[in-house]
Amino acid sequence: MDDKTPEDRADQEQTQQVADEVQMWTDKGNKAAEAGNYEEAADCFERAVAANPEDARARYNLALAQQYLDDTEMAIAGYHRAIDLNPNLLEAYENMANLYGELGMYEDSLEYFQQALELDPQNDELYVNIGDTYRFLNLYRDAIQSYRHALILNPDNTRASDQLQDVRERVNDQLRRMMDQERRIDEDPADASRYAELANIYLDMHRYDDAFSLANQMISLEPEGRVGYDVLAAAYEQMGNAEEAAKVYNHIVELDPEDAEAWEKLGFWRSLQGDEGGAVEAYIRAVQLDPNRTTARFSLAEAYLDAGRYELALPIYQNLVENSEGLLNEDDHAAALAGLAETYNTLKRHDEARQTAEKMLELFKDDAEGYYQLATAYDGLGDNEKAIENYLNAIELEPLNADYYNDLADSLRKAGRLDEALEYAHQAIALDSSLTEAYETLVEVYRAMGREDDAKAAEEQVQMLRGSSGA
Repeated sequence: MDDKTPEDRADQEQTQQVADEVQMWTDKGNKAAEAGNYEEAADCFERAVAANPEDARARYNLALAQQYLDDTEMAIAGYHRAIDLNPNLLEAYENMANLYGELGMYEDSLEYFQQALELDPQNDELYVNIGDTYRFLNLYRDAIQSYRHALILNPDNTRASDQLQDVRERVNDQLRRMMDQERRIDEDPADASRYAELANIYLDMHRYDDAFSLANQMISLEPEGRVGYDVLAAAYEQMGNAEEAAKVYNHIVELDPEDAEAWEKLGFWRSLQGDEGGAVEAYIRAVQLDPNRTTARFSLAEAYLDAGRYELALPIYQNLVENSEGLLNEDDHAAALAGLAETYNTLKRHDEARQTAEKMLELFKDDAEGYYQLATAYDGLGDNEKAIENYLNAIELEPLNADYYNDLADSLRKAGRLDEALEYAHQAIALDSSLTEAYETLVEVYRAMGREDDAKAAEEQVQMLRGSSGA
């Protein structure tokens, strides 16, 4: 006896129809891919995704076709979404890690290779790939361990043995350089300047304890000199230790108060500490010492934005734009226009932001940030359709920016296009799982769809993220 209700049977039939449609487009896509026609394959896989946006394998297939079409960043975005739907999709981790490596984003590459290894811990090729990534990062000791592990799993892995030999030669070269420099120091141990090159070698080798020890020796030889503190600063910078780097640069500017570069670096590390007022103070001093130091002027404007002092950021960007000729290169000119548009948008002067973004796009037609600021301006002006159009343009040019997807999702929500809004909110989260704003957008979308349980779950995630950030 069939206990299913008519509604259950209708749902089951619809589910089967969706599965059949996904399979049909998947088969067509695979056939096109086998023939080397990746554009047609991508089109078929895109239709499979449209039939069932929750199908991780369909998204993986689409990302793979995009990878073959050299659409690297869009492929990475697709792999992120596939993994979001199926965290056990090993091939997506591997392919994404390889693509990040091609982009020179080795820390991201390493992260996803390591996640792949958690799924397949006996995969010797993954250990080789991890070793290669460590090698690109100059982390030779870690690379050696990875290649060794690959050879333990597979003694016949020639790539592992060849790469292990290569890294050994690099390490030996570092050791030779280190010993040569130590001999130079032995010839005149009182000359603090001779320690600097050895310290740089230690930093190349990531031997931070040795670098710190050497820096302290240099400081004891020349307590009022810069060289030892410069080594300390370089070590803390390489380690990403904002608190200690800021302390050292604070001491450096006390020793050399006319060094604009040191003031700018002090501002940078203070900003990473969250010391917005201290960052502004340091950047102001850098600009006073060197008014033509454009990086410091940009940083000062950004620090004002971070501190909510928008009216003070505005004249800096205006001045940069007005005096761009002969002062700024193309990248800096585009950045100044983007900063000015962002400041206008933040001040809710959206029509001026629109004009600035349009001017930017006349000069730099393929600038994602120009389209993003234009979309933000239209959003503020209440023109959802133009906002959506320009958010899509921004995403096409820069597919890995989670903020773009989130803001597009919000505009789609306002336009009542809830299924699309849900998709782009999930894509934002797939790219950046710590983006609180994307979960907030998800809450609003679910509530508009009447899915209160899902909205509550997303709201719990918002609270958890806020708690973990101390907000």
